[in-house]
Amino acid sequence: MRKSKLPLKKLHTFVSYFLKRVCPNKQVKKKGRPQKYEDALIITLWLFQILNNYSYRETLEKAKNEGFNVPSLCDYHYRVKQLDDELLKSILEECAKLLLEDKQVLCYIADATGFGFGDKYNLNWKRGTQIRTVQSHVRLEVIMVVDENKRKIITAVETGGPYESEIEMLRKALKKLEPQKGLPFIADKGYDAVDIIESLLDRGFEPAIRIKETMRMSIRHPLRKLSNENWKRYGKMRYRVEQLFGSIKQKIGSSFKLLRED
Repeated sequence: MRKSKLPLKKLHTFVSYFLKRVCPNKQVKKKGRPQKYEDALIITLWLFQILNNYSYRETLEKAKNEGFNVPSLCDYHYRVKQLDDELLKSILEECAKLLLEDKQVLCYIADATGFGFGDKYNLNWKRGTQIRTVQSHVRLEVIMVVDENKRKIITAVETGGPYESEIEMLRKALKKLEPQKGLPFIADKGYDAVDIIESLLDRGFEPAIRIKETMRMSIRHPLRKLSNENWKRYGKMRYRVEQLFGSIKQKIGSSFKLLRED
């Protein structure tokens, strides 16, 4: 079943299940009004909206037609804005754990991509004969695994603003990975940093990061040499993360009809 065709009721069942696994003993706030609409419903509506490229109003209309008790447009927009990023990341990580139960992992792959939103704007510097025009966007760092069935499963993500450093996002994402033994961790030369290689070795990975090298600048550091040798062995599998990005953007698009980053 295509993810974009996932029925709303089944999506709500999935979200409720994983939310209970992530927050089994969620405490109710003592101050303020009690929440009328549970987090599982808001997250379900938001995912349904993204997967089908609906507007906020269209999402509420679809859910109401299927028998859901939905909030007003104003309340729904406010609740989506208040969603905790770390909670959403935890749900994704819990989903990956379930999919990888009793499965053999072949390798880990890291890469970053971008998603646009809002209008285009001019950069503040001029290069060439005209000012460059770009679209507002956010950065997404992804760590995925390839299992024994060649499935591509996302295990950790990190987000950042426009032109966010991919190395800094990877440093944060690596903290969420459990130690592994002897599995290759593949990335391109944008992640060529000794501390990244050391962090991978501390977690039991075989670093297979492509190393920057030119005719006048050879590789000297022993860890960078080790990573480059592993890249020659495992680097041919990096294309799978590009396939993943292509599949995601083919289903939900590479830009969203939103005015602000939040």
